[in-house]
Amino acid sequence: MTNRDQSHVTESHDEGAPDAGVDGISRLWERIVPMYSLLEGRLDRVLAHRHGIGLGPLMALGLLVKSSPAPLSVSGVAGRLGVSVSAASRVLARLEEQGRAVRVAWPCDRRAGRVTATEAGSRLWTQASRTLDRELSAAFRTLRFDERYAHVAARLCRAEDEPPAP
Repeated sequence: MTNRDQSHVTESHDEGAPDAGVDGISRLWERIVPMYSLLEGRLDRVLAHRHGIGLGPLMALGLLVKSSPAPLSVSGVAGRLGVSVSAASRVLARLEEQGRAVRVAWPCDRRAGRVTATEAGSRLWTQASRTLDRELSAAFRTLRFDERYAHVAARLCRAEDEPPAP
């Protein structure tokens, strides 16, 4: 590790610090991206092994379950997941093939389909989301002791303990 990298990792990141503005946020982002990739890969493997569903499809299924009984449009799912409509459509089609989701016709426009979770999809979400929560909590506790991610993990853990905004 170079001196620049070492000072970059050990610098204080207090919110009240003078550099806590844009530069501090960009440094935080630089740490979030690799941490996210690391976590995403691990979560995807664990969920696939334990529940037979990857992280992306599980997130889509979670949206369907949480919106129930109102079905969601493909574009609505895409927007909430931050993916393209075609990517969301592929994920939803796969969930449908697996019996975890079902398309329903929209009364106003029969061409516009909506998607909702099936009972099997809801059960899977309940089980797999518990695993997801446990794995994320364990990962953040571990990452707090990794100097590359300690600051980010500490912020995320603090946010987890804070009450929701009104």
